[in-house]
Amino acid sequence: MRRKNITIRLAILLAIANVTVTVASAGVLDSIDLTRKVVPLVPLDMDRVAEVSNMLPQTPKGFGDPYQNRSVWDKLDHNPKYSQVIKVAEGYLNKPFPAWSDEQYLLYFTKGTRPGGEKMMKDRLSWLAPLVWAECLENKGRFVPTIQMVLNELIHQKSWSLPAHDKNKQNIEGRNYTVDLGASGFAQNVAQAVYLLNDKLTPELRAEVLSQMNKHVFTPVLRSVATGNKDSYWLTVTSNWNSVCLAGVTGAALAIIPDKQERAKFVTIAERYSKNSIAGFTDEGYCTEGLGYYDYGFSKYILLRESILQATNHAIDLFADPKVKRIALYAPNLEIMNGIYPTIADCHVGIKAPAAILWYCNRNLGLGLKKYNDLTFAGTANLCDDVMHAFPNSASESKVDVNTSKSTSGPRSYFKEAGVLIERPITGSQAMMGAALKGGNNNEIHNHNDVGSFSITVGEEMLMGDPGGPSFYTAKTFGPERYTYKLLASYGHPVPLVAGQEQHEGASAQAKILNTKFTDKEDQFIMDISSAYTVPALNKLVRTFTYNREKLGYLTVKDDFEFKTRQSFELALITRAKWKQIAPDQIEFDGQKQKMIATIKTKNGFIVKSETIEENAPAFTRLGLVLPAAEAGTVTVVFTPIKSN
Repeated sequence: MRRKNITIRLAILLAIANVTVTVASAGVLDSIDLTRKVVPLVPLDMDRVAEVSNMLPQTPKGFGDPYQNRSVWDKLDHNPKYSQVIKVAEGYLNKPFPAWSDEQYLLYFTKGTRPGGEKMMKDRLSWLAPLVWAECLENKGRFVPTIQMVLNELIHQKSWSLPAHDKNKQNIEGRNYTVDLGASGFAQNVAQAVYLLNDKLTPELRAEVLSQMNKHVFTPVLRSVATGNKDSYWLTVTSNWNSVCLAGVTGAALAIIPDKQERAKFVTIAERYSKNSIAGFTDEGYCTEGLGYYDYGFSKYILLRESILQATNHAIDLFADPKVKRIALYAPNLEIMNGIYPTIADCHVGIKAPAAILWYCNRNLGLGLKKYNDLTFAGTANLCDDVMHAFPNSASESKVDVNTSKSTSGPRSYFKEAGVLIERPITGSQAMMGAALKGGNNNEIHNHNDVGSFSITVGEEMLMGDPGGPSFYTAKTFGPERYTYKLLASYGHPVPLVAGQEQHEGASAQAKILNTKFTDKEDQFIMDISSAYTVPALNKLVRTFTYNREKLGYLTVKDDFEFKTRQSFELALITRAKWKQIAPDQIEFDGQKQKMIATIKTKNGFIVKSETIEENAPAFTRLGLVLPAAEAGTVTVVFTPIKSN
């Protein structure tokens, strides 16, 4: 029976040094982590503001150079990868600008759906970058009238914040303006446009942009710091919200505020509260939000670091904390094999390593990843990230040791604090199977109830494991009904259903690692996952993973369970491959190129219960291996790859 009445922890702003509040990137909830410290909200340190002010240039500066630096822009104009944006911009000259729609914005409040309002706002902002790029490249003035129209439309739209983050509709109704993921990025892109075009825009428009920026972004943030109100709660959270919002607000301030002491206030704020972003990672650099949100959040931390580094002439460096290097290595260490990564938390299927992050960190931090020594950037969809990469920056100006190369993370990566083990074959061996094994707890950022979950890769295909997160969010995704989605609940993960009960959410649902034994030949990873189930009759539930690297390799998953009375026990296997039962004790999984066999060993047999699940994500199959009711038992599944002819 699925648990319907679930209470999810709302994120509360607690300005206490021994409490970390984490907020989901798509809503105002997630989890409260009592194990890490955060930097609490305090009034602005004006002595530090004065020091920072002395580091800043007299005039505001964004990324790159304004259009007047023709030597650079003309060079970019002759690069076909950049000049092609002119054709995109030309397409906007005779088209109507996407209209603001209250109806689309309010769909989140009337129907609980997010895509309509978010797409409407994205479509409007998407005009800005191509037009500004085109004008800076061409420098003929023919895009300026359209750019001025677009800027005027954007800065006067009713809300800069996304509908899902507009608490009680305060932004769209003009009662109070708050900064969220949307407003912060919106502000930085607008400010960057004004910086690049400067005197091509009328003085009246530039003044109005700054006025609206103060109203929607700068004043609300300064007010939160001064009064301790919760409008800018992201200052003291440890999720991606912290780095994303700080990057946008700080970047906008540096690019558009005339008074350098006012600019210094936002650098001082970022310098202090960006520490909370770093606190959100384990000491080993593991990101519980998953690889997708690591890409989103840490890429903005990099943008924040680069903007402050350039503005202060390298006097303030947010990479100074040695933990940043461990965070930078998270993606390489998370790789299972052959470019395949686990889709833990709200990741999308097929997620890959973020090349831009690895290039930037490899060159700045000396990671020794030869693959990322060089990378070609020619994007024009974003005025901040793309301009930063098109012009000299700390990474492009860094020298790398071409003789140093780290091509693999070895046979395993063990994130001990997170309880996550990545298993790989020995380089050059015949083994063709890798795995991701997850302990952890059910109170993680972007949490799925997945204590004891696992994923299996054969060759270049993931044939079994965590189904990943939703393709889009709804009002339910981060509300009390979150775990009614099978995709997010333990029901949709390769973990047991115990006495008919799924795992519960919360920090108390935590894998206790009982033993680890690692050798070149074989690894063993044993965990007690009984705390994840609210089943009074349950005495014992121990999951043992054994990963073997000999020959083609194999993975064994064994569950030992005991009850006070006879109870049901069901083991779930999650796959997007085709499957068929080829023997009473064997199931074959057939992917696009690879195959594997699961051999199930249990004393009294089992029946297979198949269910197709499709909830805002690519459909997957849940195979329930249902055992007869018993007081105790053991079920072992051995996954073995089949070598193709």
